Amino acid sequence: MTRYPDEVVVADADLEQDLGIDSVKRGEILATLRADFGLPDALKATPDELRTVASVSDFLSRTIAARPGAAPRSGDAGGGGHAEAARHANGHGEAARHAGYANGHGEAAGYANGHAEAARHANGHGEAARHANGHGEAARYANGHGEAARYANGHGEAPRYANGHAEAPRYANGHAEPAGYANGHREPARHANGHLEPAGYANGHLEPAGYANGHLEPARPASGHAITAARAPAAPAPRRPAPAARPALAGKTVLVTGSSRGLGRAIATKLGRAGARVVVNSFHSRDDGEEVADEICAAGGDAVHVWGSVANLAHIEKLFETIERDIGELHHFVSNASNGRFGPLEQTTPEHWELAFRTNVIGYHQCALRAARLMERRGGGRIVALSSNGSARYLEHFGAMGAVKAAVESLTRALAVELAPRNVQVNCVSAGPIYGHVTSNYPDHERILPYWESRTPGGRLCTEEDVADAVLLLLSDGARMINGATLTVDGGGSLCI
Repeated sequence: MTRYPDEVVVADADLEQDLGIDSVKRGEILATLRADFGLPDALKATPDELRTVASVSDFLSRTIAARPGAAPRSGDAGGGGHAEAARHANGHGEAARHAGYANGHGEAAGYANGHAEAARHANGHGEAARHANGHGEAARYANGHGEAARYANGHGEAPRYANGHAEAPRYANGHAEPAGYANGHREPARHANGHLEPAGYANGHLEPAGYANGHLEPARPASGHAITAARAPAAPAPRRPAPAARPALAGKTVLVTGSSRGLGRAIATKLGRAGARVVVNSFHSRDDGEEVADEICAAGGDAVHVWGSVANLAHIEKLFETIERDIGELHHFVSNASNGRFGPLEQTTPEHWELAFRTNVIGYHQCALRAARLMERRGGGRIVALSSNGSARYLEHFGAMGAVKAAVESLTRALAVELAPRNVQVNCVSAGPIYGHVTSNYPDHERILPYWESRTPGGRLCTEEDVADAVLLLLSDGARMINGATLTVDGGGSLCI
């Protein structure tokens, strides 16, 4: 049911905090157990019974043992001396129909190497089959370096950098000129005489070709007298085409936490289009995270996916170790990952508060410190955190999250001051209610959404793309002197009481 490394799938691993399996996925687990083990349709479990890997195993063992006609247990004809039914034939906690569980480990048949990887994990490491070189890179990382497969010459250049230099193929003469610069000088190809004149300047002098005698007068007729007829005006020199605009984040590596769906996905995609190499991060939706990275690459960008929870300190350490080892640099960090409960304060428990603060505030703080260390090596960088205008005004069902986001904005100001000596600017984007993933899952959104629209000048809310644009702005060079600011992006909704 999971695709996580061996070291995180342990007996006391918490399904929610350590593996990212939320209540929805717990329901899917129950459905799978019902189908796989022929259990009653009414199979139910309390949250505590499915809190850890061990508790899931105990729950399943009790349920099977209580089923009428259950197979003999340990010491009987089941034969294994373990707590499996007779059909559990390999001495471990798998059913006989799990014949693929043939290696004495807790893997399915596809798990063929004694590790917790699927069969496509064929190199004995925690990578999928496309991770084929024994490193933490995908198959496109095919040369043992931290470059994608298109980085095929063992250097940090893409294949278009085909001559061993930092030029694109159009830079074909070993110099820093485009192909049109074909004579080893800084002139365009039309400058064909080795001088700084256009081709029409063909005699090595500063006269046009019509000035053919090496003097500053036009060619004379055979009579030796000057031609008095009006001379046609010289054609204007052709303009050189303006160089193409360089993408705003070209050459920059940006980590976006919680970027597998919703606003985080929109931000990651936007930054990928702006030329950044994007480190996509997910926890609850690993498959979605990998899909986002693949989409950015398919669109001509560059992205990798790193799984982990920012609410878990061990995961944060692993996340930044992976960035440092496999990518080697980090220029910007977007703290987007968020977790918390929408609902009345009367129904908010201490556990809800703890999870929300650990993700939104503590995780942001810990990631920012580690990101700043990597940024400092490159001369500095930018950090942008995501907040909400619910931090400063009342939004229904947002009481607890409003307090948490207020802490995010306060922390942003403190980080801006303390990280400034490292040339790291820290800012915040405070978004109002936005059309998209979060709003569509907001409690009673069918009633609340029209109200929010009615309180917004112009009658429409922002989109995820609108907020992503603001993040890109704060990461761009034009924002280099913006520090410790909270930029409100809500269409003016917070102006109206």
